[in-house]
Amino acid sequence: MAEKESRPIHRDFPTITLQEGSGRTREVPVNRELFIIGRDSDSDIVISETDVSRHHAALHVTPDGVFIEDLGSANGTFLNSIPIVQQNQIKHLDVIQIGSAMLVFNDPDNPGARDGGTKIFDNGDADFTFESMREIIRLLERNIGIVFKGKPGVIRDTLVCMMADGHLLLEDAPGVGKSILAQALAKSIQARYRRIQFTPDMLPSDITGANIYDEKLKQFRFVPGPIFGNVILADEINRTTPRTQSSLLECMSESVVTIDGKGRVLPKPFFVIATQNPEDYHGTYPLPEPQLDRFLMRLSIGYPSPEDELEILTSQQGSHPLSRISFVVKGSDIVHCHALVRKVAVADKLKEYIVKITDATRHHPALANGCSPRATLALMRASQSLAAYSGRDYVTPHDVRQMAPAVLAHRMRLRLRFQGEWQRVDRVLESILESIPMDNEDAKL
Repeated sequence: MAEKESRPIHRDFPTITLQEGSGRTREVPVNRELFIIGRDSDSDIVISETDVSRHHAALHVTPDGVFIEDLGSANGTFLNSIPIVQQNQIKHLDVIQIGSAMLVFNDPDNPGARDGGTKIFDNGDADFTFESMREIIRLLERNIGIVFKGKPGVIRDTLVCMMADGHLLLEDAPGVGKSILAQALAKSIQARYRRIQFTPDMLPSDITGANIYDEKLKQFRFVPGPIFGNVILADEINRTTPRTQSSLLECMSESVVTIDGKGRVLPKPFFVIATQNPEDYHGTYPLPEPQLDRFLMRLSIGYPSPEDELEILTSQQGSHPLSRISFVVKGSDIVHCHALVRKVAVADKLKEYIVKITDATRHHPALANGCSPRATLALMRASQSLAAYSGRDYVTPHDVRQMAPAVLAHRMRLRLRFQGEWQRVDRVLESILESIPMDNEDAKL
C-alpha cells in the first residue's frame, strides 16, 4: 500500500476489513482523505484479483462522512449488493463488493457517516435517566422493525436481555430470521460487530485468539480472535464440538479471556447472540449444561403469519432492508443502560418470590435438575431490565412471571419417565408459577 501525506479527518480512524479468497482477511485504517482501490501497485488498497480494474473505486473521507465512488471499472462496484452509479455515503457495517473481494466498513468509534433520515439518540450533557433509556429502546425497536418483521415480542425480549448485560440464545429452525435479528441489532448500535460461523473443525483459538511468534520482533504477540467485539453473533453454535463451545464459558461469564495464563479483558458492552438449530437436526452437538447456564435467556422466533410473510417478500423485493438502516445509538449508551437497570428497586418480598420459584424447580419430581443460584440472579436481573424497559424504577411480580419462561426453561431437563406427561419443561414451569401465587401482581411493593 502506497503511503500518502494528508490531513487526518478523525482522531479514531474507521477501518476497512478486506476479505480476499478463502479465509484471508486484512484490516486497513481509513486515515486519509482519499483512498484508491484497485489492482495496480500504486493504489492505496491493492486487490490482486483479475476481476478488479487497475483503479477500480475511490474512498473519499470528509467531515460529513465517508463516500465511495466507482472509477469507471469494467465489473462495477456494489454497495450492499446494489451497483454504485454515483458517490454513495457508506455507513457502519456496510458491505462493498469489488470483483470477488468483499470489504466491510467498520466505524464503531466516530460520529462518521449517518443516515440523514434516521434519528440518533443524543443525551447531551444531561443525566442518564429512565426516560433516556426509553428513548433508546424506542429508536432500537423502530430500527430493528424495519428489517425484522412481525415479531415485536421477540425484539422486546432481545433488548431486555441486552440491557440486563446478559447473553441470548436463539433456538429455532433455519431460515426464520435468527441471524437477521442479530445483524439488525448489531447495525443499530455503533459498536464492533463480529460474526463467528461455527463448524465442526473449529478450534478454541479460532474464537479467542492466540499468541503468535513474530520473527521480525523475535517475540510472541497476541492476535485477538473474533470474540473481541461488542456484539458477537455466534451462528449455529451447536454445529461445533463441546471443546470449542467451552471456549466461550469464561468469555460470557467473566468478560475475560485467559490465554497462556494471561487474562485479557473484553470490551464493553459485550453481548453474545448465539443461534442454534434444534437438537434433532443433522450434524448438531447438544450444548452442555454449563454453557446453557451462561445464557441469560433463550428465545424461539417461530414462523411468521401469512400477512407478515407477505410484508417480508415486499420489503426484500428490490434490496435487503439491512442495507437501508444505520446505527441509532452508541455502544456507550448501552453501558449506561446496564448501570441504570441495576438501580431498579426489588422489594424483599419479590426477592423471596423469585427464590420460591427457583427452589420449587429443585424439588419437582419431573425435573432432573433444578435452577442454580446463577439462574435466580438472572431472573432478578431480567425482571429489573423489563421494568426499566417499561419505564419503571421498580419490579412487579408480573415482571418476574413474564421473564421466568425465557430465563429458566433452558436451564432444566425433564426426567425421561415424565416426558410423556409433561412433554416440555415450559409446562412444568407454568405449573410451578401457578402454584406460587402472589397478591397485587402489578402493584409496587
